[in-house]
Amino acid sequence: MVLKHNESQNNTGQMAMVNYKDELINYSTSSTSLTSYSLSTSTSSLPFIYVTDDINSSKSTKNPVKLKVKKQYDIEITGENHAGFPLFFQNNINTIFIPKNIKTHLGKFVPKEYLKNIDRDKNIAIEKCLVFVSNLSSTVYSDDRWKSLSSTQIHEQTKKGNDNTFIYTHIIKALTYKSNIKVAVIMVKKNEYGYETYQEGIACKEYSLTDTYFNGSLVEYIIKDKGIIQKRNKFFYSQLKKAVDSTIGNNLIDLYSKIELPSHAEINLEAKRLTKLKYRTKKGKTLTFLNKHPRSYYKDANSRSFVEQNIKLFDYLTKRGFMIPIIGKEKSGGRIVDSFTLMPSWIRRLVKIDGKPIIEVDYSALHPNIAMSIYGGSKKNLTHLEVAENSKIDLSDVKIAHLSYFNERVHGMKCSPLYSYYSESEIAMNEAIIKEKQMSLKGHKTTSMRMFAKEVEIMTECIKQLNYKGICVGYIYDALFCKESDAKLVEEIMNKVVLEHSVYTTAKIG
Repeated sequence: MVLKHNESQNNTGQMAMVNYKDELINYSTSSTSLTSYSLSTSTSSLPFIYVTDDINSSKSTKNPVKLKVKKQYDIEITGENHAGFPLFFQNNINTIFIPKNIKTHLGKFVPKEYLKNIDRDKNIAIEKCLVFVSNLSSTVYSDDRWKSLSSTQIHEQTKKGNDNTFIYTHIIKALTYKSNIKVAVIMVKKNEYGYETYQEGIACKEYSLTDTYFNGSLVEYIIKDKGIIQKRNKFFYSQLKKAVDSTIGNNLIDLYSKIELPSHAEINLEAKRLTKLKYRTKKGKTLTFLNKHPRSYYKDANSRSFVEQNIKLFDYLTKRGFMIPIIGKEKSGGRIVDSFTLMPSWIRRLVKIDGKPIIEVDYSALHPNIAMSIYGGSKKNLTHLEVAENSKIDLSDVKIAHLSYFNERVHGMKCSPLYSYYSESEIAMNEAIIKEKQMSLKGHKTTSMRMFAKEVEIMTECIKQLNYKGICVGYIYDALFCKESDAKLVEEIMNKVVLEHSVYTTAKIG
């Protein structure tokens, strides 16, 4: 299956969606009903489908799909990084994308005994390896090639039936196998002392494709093993149920039928306008056209966000339908991730609701003010500007630093340009956060977990009140997007709710 973009389909925004509650009842869970299809086919008659971020199939297409995804997906979300498979309202549960030539590599160069330890059937053993690898396919267009994968999730993906024997350790051994003539498929991240590091229940091991496969293209693969397909089918419905049961997730599912996506022509036109203005993303990266050059052409590639990659990410997140909202676990405070939270913001702004332009309503410095509320800051309200003026740091740099300051390890906090401000102006609060990071059994993640949970609590209440008034909104962590005609009401409710939660900041339109 080659993903062919249907511009008219994107313009109407009909992406295998609508009336999910009625369709779900009639949707067969039989693996035989899950067939491939071209995106040029009308989606009006299709049920929801789940496609993974990875996509495993036993048969490669003639035309490889270069699908590198800028963000990471994780069922146990931490911030915006996720591992596991993103789920779409589509039907290809038995389909994944994997780097080209990996299946051949596993069949020819990995020792037979390695594969036998995974499964007696060599083909099933290889498919389980491909399922693992498909979890890393999303990194191909990512700024960070490393991705954390939950061992619990990997075990569920690869175990045989109800047998709880750990197979994934053998899969990792097969994928990291290398010889004098062949490189491994994946690498496991190690610390400065050469050890693999993770913290049980807090931080997962991190993995990356080796250069050979990271720099290659992706191809579609159709999974053959019914056991693997059955697990993926079960996972799909469990995640759909969680989304329906969540205030934010259910709101998003209701919103999707109203969404109209921009065409490639519209996106390219906007990109040309923004690059002329030297537009910078929220992370401070300058939007740039690759113009058929490799990333290495730019010496400062890490400080640039490339238009072509952004468009491929947009296509990945929308061509096969929208992702089922993934409801985060405790690590993320319950943050939700979907196609729009992961979409480049400059492209997302071109989206329409009911044919009308959208506008974002965003809290100002929400996380610094949540920290002030939870950890006893001396001020009720703190602004990015105040921190910039007091610390003599550029305002844009303060905004970027605030994205990570409270989530860092203690050493990372002390290396931050914001540390001087907080250690001098908010001594008690800063020390309380440091003590918590040092003393908590959950380590430095405790702080971000508490702050994300407070954020989700606030946003959930905002959306609940807006839904009561008949308004569905898009969700972007600490911001909402809506039709311009609804913006004033959205702003009003966001400002009321945040104060009710004793966080003293304000929401603003734009």
